[in-house]
Amino acid sequence: MILYNITAIVHDDVDTEFKEWTNRVFLFKLAQTKIFKSQSLLKILNSPNEGQSYCLQMHADNEQQITLFKEKEFQVFQEKIQDLWADKVFIFESEMQYIAVY
Repeated sequence: MILYNITAIVHDDVDTEFKEWTNRVFLFKLAQTKIFKSQSLLKILNSPNEGQSYCLQMHADNEQQITLFKEKEFQVFQEKIQDLWADKVFIFESEMQYIAVY
């Protein structure tokens, strides 16, 4: 299993708006696509960054699911950030492979 993660560093001015849209619109629609086994929104506690930091975590069985997401859904996420929060939200992606789960 692969954990696909998008970290977002969000300026305090748009924190509530970003969090609500991500949770109520983006992740809700993503869940309906059934690309991933699950998707979650987490708040990073004790982040060293200014503002608020969040992680969108998606659990994938394989790289093809992540590729499908990047081709179809990630662009919507990026466009929303550019259109509304260009200078207030910074995102970066990471992929992690599970080695052991107890």
